[in-house]
Amino acid sequence: RQLGWIVSIIMIVSTTAALTLVPMLCSRLLRPKEKRSWFYEKFFTPVDRFLDFISRGYSRVIRWATIRKKLVIGGFALVFVASIVLLAPGLKTEYFPRGDSDRISATIELPMGTAQDVTREFYRVVYEEVMAAVPETRILNATFGQADSDNTFANMQSADSDNTFANMQSNGTHLLSMNVNIGTSSTRKRSSAEIADVIRGILAKHPEIRRANVREGGGGMGGASSVQVEVYGYDFEETDRVAKELRSKMLADPSFAQVILSRDEYTPEYRMDFDRTKLALNGLNSATAGAAFSAAMSGAVSSFYREEGEEYSIRVRYAPEFRTSIEDMENIVVNNAAGMPVRMKELGTVVETSVPPTIERKDRERVITVNGIVGRGAALSECVAVAQKAIEETEMSPSIFCTIAGDYEDQQDMFRDMLLLIILIVILVYMVMASQFESFVGPLVIMFSVPFALVGVLLGLRLTGNALGIMGIVGIIILLGIVVKNGIVLIDYTNLCLERGMDAVSASVTAARSRLRPILMTTLTTVLGMLPMAVGRGEGSELWRSLGITVCWGLSISTLVTLVLIPTLYCGYVSRIANRKKK
Repeated sequence: RQLGWIVSIIMIVSTTAALTLVPMLCSRLLRPKEKRSWFYEKFFTPVDRFLDFISRGYSRVIRWATIRKKLVIGGFALVFVASIVLLAPGLKTEYFPRGDSDRISATIELPMGTAQDVTREFYRVVYEEVMAAVPETRILNATFGQADSDNTFANMQSADSDNTFANMQSNGTHLLSMNVNIGTSSTRKRSSAEIADVIRGILAKHPEIRRANVREGGGGMGGASSVQVEVYGYDFEETDRVAKELRSKMLADPSFAQVILSRDEYTPEYRMDFDRTKLALNGLNSATAGAAFSAAMSGAVSSFYREEGEEYSIRVRYAPEFRTSIEDMENIVVNNAAGMPVRMKELGTVVETSVPPTIERKDRERVITVNGIVGRGAALSECVAVAQKAIEETEMSPSIFCTIAGDYEDQQDMFRDMLLLIILIVILVYMVMASQFESFVGPLVIMFSVPFALVGVLLGLRLTGNALGIMGIVGIIILLGIVVKNGIVLIDYTNLCLERGMDAVSASVTAARSRLRPILMTTLTTVLGMLPMAVGRGEGSELWRSLGITVCWGLSISTLVTLVLIPTLYCGYVSRIANRKKK
């Protein structure tokens, strides 16, 4: 929206200046039959002669084309159809271009229950391997630890990082979060995608890692795109099986850099199962016994400590050495109504079990997500094709179904909105030209330059190896407003020549020869202005490169076609009108 407002304001201001300021300056600065300097004769006269030579040759081409209208129109139609058939099927698509980031983040999950000391030693090993394999690293920091009442923050960091409270994020003694600062792209030879692949390779060598997620720039726009396969179903075992099978098939294809599952590992725990008969014999109930067991293990607030206006909770529970084993749990004491102490092993048994993972829901259905990160050199459309093939090849029960979401879903929504916007723009452009020309056929002839602009877009993207994304479609929207200007210049002067009494062929030839210079000037200024964007290699150039390529190639091909096809079509239309008048 901001881009649209900026372009609109610039066009309004520039048009106002062209209609008012430029004529005034011409009246003051230009002189009739002004004596030409030596510099002008030396440098501009050869250019002028060259352009005159091009104009004469171009007028001969137009005369030949207007005489053989059916052959020329049929040839261009054949070229258009062949271009669409050959270029469109293999075109890659994306959401936002993959940019080069100065930061790489990684989240590593070790097996559930891993002690903090083990995680600390694992981090030391990974730290040394990353620093050795990635010399571009400027800062590497890591955090891990389990937030607890005994441990406000339990983490380990390098000297260059700030303290991060563990209880403000997903934490646990088995979780390790790393941030690697690799500097800007101008200070290194490898891209962030290559370095991220190196880090993924390092982590893949450690079998103790349950899950690792390496992201460029923390994800989002400018980072690597993702393809999320959502598996819907009620049965945990069946959806886990399908998700793991999809992950293995997607990982087997080089289009994906990594594939992870959203469902967490089942958490082991010890649970106290009370025997209601034993509880009744000892004069207790499950609520009283459960509260005593919870107070011993997790603690209970028994009082408060107040100092200088601040209040602190006093939590009382068993010391750590008395709540670490099953035997300790069985020896927890609870007093019954008679004041007699009773141990937990006399009331029930301690059972080792696993807690179901966090249940994710979407549209009121249980879902597990298989999240695939698009690999280096691959496009989003290629990864979507791989994921769709994996879904088709995976056997699943009728109660389970899969859909592809993530950036692909956002891309399809955006493409539909952009397509509607393109249709509205085409209609508005035609309406404006029809009102100015006071004709319906003339603007329709000019609109034939738009399809060939799309041919130029397809050709440019295929030759440069870029994918069509949001920025490319923005370039197409820009093209819709500027590719018709060449046809407007030609048709307007052709109508003027017809009003002066020329026949259709002579009017087309005269207009083409006279208007070639302004057409070349407007086209070259636009193309050369967008060229740095199309070939740029600096920071952030990935985001705008497809837009520059789209405008440069689309406008260039459209101009070449417009210079021949539009005069030929319009000449045929004028000749038909003249023949009807004669009849």
